[in-house]
Amino acid sequence: MRRLLVSLIIVLGFGAFGTKPVRAYDMDCAIMLCMAGGFPSSAVCTAAYAAMIRRITPWPVRPPFGICTFAAVPVELGGPGGEGELDISIPEYAWLRRTRVLWFYGRSYDSEDEPRKWDWYVRSCDHENRYCRYHARVFGSHTPWPESFVSENSQSISFPSEAGRFSFFHRAVMVEYGDYEGKLDHSEWFRY
Repeated sequence: MRRLLVSLIIVLGFGAFGTKPVRAYDMDCAIMLCMAGGFPSSAVCTAAYAAMIRRITPWPVRPPFGICTFAAVPVELGGPGGEGELDISIPEYAWLRRTRVLWFYGRSYDSEDEPRKWDWYVRSCDHENRYCRYHARVFGSHTPWPESFVSENSQSISFPSEAGRFSFFHRAVMVEYGDYEGKLDHSEWFRY
């Protein structure tokens, strides 16, 4: 019994003090890794999701993720041992390049001697916020914006609803993303 207790103390001592320090992923890497899994529920992925949303909601808006430097972490510290940053231009990361940031702006107003009118648009930018285009743009419509639209990734997305279609002013932002298997998802709309 005493020999078992001494062995257990030695094993626990080496386990606590004999391991090498492990570097944590930077937040951009955590966002990419959690996105690959569809943001599973965990403390790390919850923090990564929150960081991604914080990046797209201030003005000026930053991209949902930046450069992952995990590729430069040495193998002995748990990394791939590459140099510089993770290269997402290779075919294995095509799912990551499909990430889009979507902005919605809508307003309604009364014009002179005419019924209420609505202006609204959806603007879509790539994962780096470099290439942006208007996905839909309507001015002076006699009807409010529809319930949903089809995104560039062929995903049906509902327009923002809270404070909704009959309010005077509404703007929101969301992220559309896919996982490593190509399954698409999106965040909720965030008002700003």
